[in-house]
Order: sequence, then structure tokens, then C-alpha cells
Amino acid sequence: MATTQTTDSDPFRISCTATESGDIRSEAISKVTVGDVGDGFMERKKTLEGESQKEGTLYFFKSSQETKPTFSCKSFAILRRRRGLLLASLPPLLFSVQSLLIDVLTETLDSFQVVFMHVPILMICCTVLVIYKGVRPSRDYKHYLWLLGSGTCQAGNTCFLALAVTYMAVGDTVTIMYTALIQVGFYSWLILKEPVRLFDSVFAILAFGGVIFIARPPFIFRIGGGTPSYDIPLPGVIIALAGSCTIAFFVVFNRKLSKLGVNSFFCLFFNATSVVLLSGAMSFILNRWRCPTMQEWLYALLAGVCYVFAHITLFYALKFEIATLVTVVSTTEIVYAYLWQLIFLRMPPVWTSYVGAILIFVAGIGITMKNKPPPSAPLSPEGMGAESS
Repeated sequence: MATTQTTDSDPFRISCTATESGDIRSEAISKVTVGDVGDGFMERKKTLEGESQKEGTLYFFKSSQETKPTFSCKSFAILRRRRGLLLASLPPLLFSVQSLLIDVLTETLDSFQVVFMHVPILMICCTVLVIYKGVRPSRDYKHYLWLLGSGTCQAGNTCFLALAVTYMAVGDTVTIMYTALIQVGFYSWLILKEPVRLFDSVFAILAFGGVIFIARPPFIFRIGGGTPSYDIPLPGVIIALAGSCTIAFFVVFNRKLSKLGVNSFFCLFFNATSVVLLSGAMSFILNRWRCPTMQEWLYALLAGVCYVFAHITLFYALKFEIATLVTVVSTTEIVYAYLWQLIFLRMPPVWTSYVGAILIFVAGIGITMKNKPPPSAPLSPEGMGAESS
């Protein structure tokens, strides 16, 4: 219905109403007083009708323009609200690709050399970020004690990852390293005096059972003929467990650094520098360095790029999403690792690996949802301790 308004000064008002179909209806008020009929009256009426039609057309054109991008705006709004979850899904994919490339490179190169070849890319990017952000080094020597511990742990877990894949499959290595989710609670109680709950012990036992299934000790499992050549990867299991311990300590140290207010980019720069120095020193001390081929340099470059973007996306995911959800999503790296192992390395996991992976996956999810770690404690086998700044 068209709305009609009448005033004493102007008895002829044109009211325009845009209906749902987009039509413009005009209605002239025919209420007049004596003496208003004449040529002036008709001219006045035509003028008002013309103005009303013009305004109605402009209104319809404007409203039709505003309603066109409704669907795309809603889709963009949904993506914007879940951008943290979308970003959190990228680090496990990138870290798993990095682990796969490390596995390929360690077939022809020394493990320490592989680490030394691809981690400098992260150090260079962190240097640029520190300069761009204008981050100043801390003047408190206590901060550097915690930074030294954090850098040593990240260097350790990166080198342990490269060593472990030389003894066992990349999927089993990544899975065992995710037992760090369980160990964090106990090390936090030991160093930071945080409380330990009964559920922590239950999930720890569950994760330990997963490691047993992956290790397949001969006094429990009888190895069949279809099992790969590394039937009892005891050295690989020990190295992977050592790597998971360094990840757990790394997270504890970074919790402390976040409480001390040390900048995240500076922590990442210090850790990357520690990895480069340690791996380079070990490679030259052991005299295992050899000149890589062009293909090996290309693989190392790709591994370094994945390493950098995994850290960056994980950092920004923590700015838009809670750490609990980010940590839960990061456990999908186990799935990716087994998938790449099957597709690219043609090494199908045995059934015990599936069972062990499920046990460790459930234990990691359970302890994460129960304890809800702070934003400074995202986990990955390669380690990442940057919190939202």
C-alpha cells in the first residue's frame, strides 16, 4: 500500500512506494480546496508526478545495486569468521611435506647436512621480520637463559626428526613425536610447577601403548613376511622419543618466555639461528658434508619454504583461533604423513602402525581438550612456540 500524507500548505503530495516486485507506484492526492482548480493546479500536478517518478526510478536502481552482492558478502563473512580454522589447517600439511622431503634427502645426504640446508631460509625470513617490526633484543640475561633452552630444544627436535627417518618410516616417526602432547603436562609440573591431573596419567599410558604398537617389539609381536625391512626400528623409536621430549621441553620453555613478555618473532629468530649453528657444526665436525646435486638443493629449498610458511600460518592462526583448536587440528599431520608415505614412497603402513597412530591421536586430542593449553603452546613435530602478540 502507498502511504499518503496531506498538509494544508501543499494538498498535492506524490507518494512513491517500491513494492516487492520492484514496481514504482505513484498516487496523487485529490483532496483540494475551493479555488485550487485551474491551469496552475494542472502544472503543479504534472511537476510533482514527474519528480516522484524520477525519485522512484533512482531508488529502485540504487536498491537493486545494493542487493546484488548479498550471496558473495555472506560467503565472505563466513570465511572471515573461520579464517583462524582455515589457517590452522595449513601448518600440518606443510610440516608433513617438509618431513617427507627430509626423508627423501636423508637417503643420499647426512641428516645434519639436510637440516643445515633448509633451515637458513627460516632464519633469513625471521631476520627480515625482526627488522621490519623493529624488535629490540632483550636486556635481561634471564631471558637469554630460557631462549638458550628453547633454541637448543628446537635444534634437537629438528635434528632428531632427520635422524629418525633414516631408521623408520616417516609416518611412524611423526606419530611417535606427537607423544610430546602427553609429556608437556609432566614437564610443566616439573619446571613450571603446574598441576598434574589424573587424566594426564591415563592419556600418557594410552600414548605409551601407541608407541609399543608402532615399535613392534619381538617379544610381543611376531613379525610376518609382509612387514618392511625395518621390522624392529628400535634406534628410530629411541630417536623419535628423544625428539618428542625436546618438543615438550621446547613448549615449556616458550610458555615461560611468553610469561616474561619476550617477542615471538625474536624467539623464532633465536631458535632458527640455534638450529643452523648446531646442525652446521655437527655436519662439519663429523666430516659428512658433501656437495649436493641441483635436485637435492631444490628439495631443500622446497622444504625450507614449507617450514617458513608453516610457522607463519601457525602464528597467525593463533591470532584468530584458540590454541586448543589449533593444537587439535595440528594432529592431522599424522594422517598426512602416512598418506605421503603411501603415495610417494610406496610404503604401506602395517596394521600395528594404524593402531598405534589411533591410540596416540586419541590421547593427544583427549589431553588437549582436557587441559586447554595457553596460546603459547601450539605443537608440531618441528616445534613452534610463537604466541599472538
